Amino acid sequence: MSNIKINGVNIYYELKGKQEGKEAVVFLNGLMSSVAGWAFQVPTFEKAGFKVLLHDFRGQLLSEKPVEKYTFTQHALDTKALLDQLGIEKVHIIGTSYGALVGLRFAMDFPGYVKSITLIDALSELDAAFQWIADAWLEILKEGDMVKLFRAAVPTIYSNFYLEKNEKLLRDREELLKKVPKDFVESLGRLVNNTLTNAKITAELTKIKCPVFIAVGENDQLTPVKFSKLLLKQMPHAEFVIVPECGHTTIYEKPEVVNSLALGFISKNT
Repeated sequence: MSNIKINGVNIYYELKGKQEGKEAVVFLNGLMSSVAGWAFQVPTFEKAGFKVLLHDFRGQLLSEKPVEKYTFTQHALDTKALLDQLGIEKVHIIGTSYGALVGLRFAMDFPGYVKSITLIDALSELDAAFQWIADAWLEILKEGDMVKLFRAAVPTIYSNFYLEKNEKLLRDREELLKKVPKDFVESLGRLVNNTLTNAKITAELTKIKCPVFIAVGENDQLTPVKFSKLLLKQMPHAEFVIVPECGHTTIYEKPEVVNSLALGFISKNT
């Protein structure tokens, strides 16, 4: 657990698992998440013998939150600088949602680093439903109420299958959000605006030639299956799976499935 100065900003990162070597599995966070969001995945990859790198993007919970416009290009540059400072030369990227967009940007801008990329509940376009959801989130963020935002987001990002079985867990998570720092709530608005401004990258996806794996929850409302099928159309060499009875938070709702699929994919591309 460390902080490091990257492109003028303090970035929080964790390096786990195998310490030697110049290759790593890099996990890239969802929008409202942090490095802890990968708690169900990291032990599996550590046990499999991989070096694992996690970090919070500028603007996320444990990293510095400069008051500026965030871009996926800047996130990719920060990720590259972090890899360079840690002596990591090759990576297998696993990104979910917002992190998948960062991963796609990184793979397009710095292809020499990327051995494979796994995209979970990803998008490269926006539709009217996403715009309405994001606009509602931005209005709530103006109030600075993270709990209200969570309550609004829950039925959109989790499947009903998960909600029916995990009410206590989600209520506990809601309580924890009362302690989230104000600067993170403010920076979330900038992260959301980055998505609205810079997520439309479909035309560029043909640049990606490395092995690609795409997984999406069957009941994902935020980035529905059609978005993943669009990714597949642009990258026909990709492997593609729809995860049954699952919403947008596949890494939480079906962690065993994610781990099995991602580990198998990465192992054969190492």
